[in-house]
Amino acid sequence: MQNKRKEILYKDWIYEWLLEKKIYIKESTYACYSNNIFNHIIPELGNYYLKDINHKIIQTFLLNLANNENKLSSKTIKDISIIIKGSIKKGINEKLIDYFELDFYYPKDEKKKNIYILTKEEQEILTEYAIKHFSNQSIGLLLALYSGIRIGELCALKWEDIDFKSGIIKINKTIQRIYIKNMDGYLSKVIVTNPKTKNSYREIPINKKLLKLLKQFNGNKKGFVISKNGNFVEPRTYRKYFNRTLKVNSLRHINFHSLRHTFATNCISLGANYKTVSELLGHANINITLNLYVHPRMNEKKKCINLVSKVFEEKIN
Repeated sequence: MQNKRKEILYKDWIYEWLLEKKIYIKESTYACYSNNIFNHIIPELGNYYLKDINHKIIQTFLLNLANNENKLSSKTIKDISIIIKGSIKKGINEKLIDYFELDFYYPKDEKKKNIYILTKEEQEILTEYAIKHFSNQSIGLLLALYSGIRIGELCALKWEDIDFKSGIIKINKTIQRIYIKNMDGYLSKVIVTNPKTKNSYREIPINKKLLKLLKQFNGNKKGFVISKNGNFVEPRTYRKYFNRTLKVNSLRHINFHSLRHTFATNCISLGANYKTVSELLGHANINITLNLYVHPRMNEKKKCINLVSKVFEEKIN
């Protein structure tokens, strides 16, 4: 029986591992795992026997993912390596494969992602449009621009999450469309789930004037804020509304996440404490905020050098 078991193909083994993991992980994580397994791992490694998989085979596979013409991001490759490690550890623990080291190398992304920030004029145009054409939909533009809320969090926001007395919005869930791949094909569904990370659970104070505007639409307590009928609006639908808004106002095409970037940049440039900005954004740690948004201009660098060099200047004089 054990000899037969050792002849199992890796594609069968990793699918079995995936099904076992299903009850322990978030549905969105399961979707990510299934897509990476069926799109990348099985096509390249699936026909190896489990007992024949070794460090060199996996390492070569990961490097190819980073270097071929359909080059994957380092994050995706990292996700894939985590899946492989988990499935191989199970095989080692069950003595179906000899132990080998599970440390792997893959190149990091050299190119930094571009962060697009709305200009002051663009912010004013978008704000004026949202107020002039005030609706449940336009409320979302103002919330994103003036609170930094993510689009999934915005779509999941219900009226019951807004404490009008204290002027606080509670972020405690997110909406996303997931794509789950299995032996039979793709399954697509919209889910309401926990926020991105534990730090994403947060309370955001809202400006009094914005709060006053929100009160105009405060209807069904169980309903979703940016919806006319109280049902949820999924992110891709709201992105279409955002894109139409940009077009109507002759604004350049940017992604919705730029509103969050703009909020964060405004906070930093206006002198807000970095830790405070990090908590408002729901970042896992302050380093994420610093790396994304704190980029001193040359005049600020010169000011810093001049402050440090005061003693030197006094000695010269």
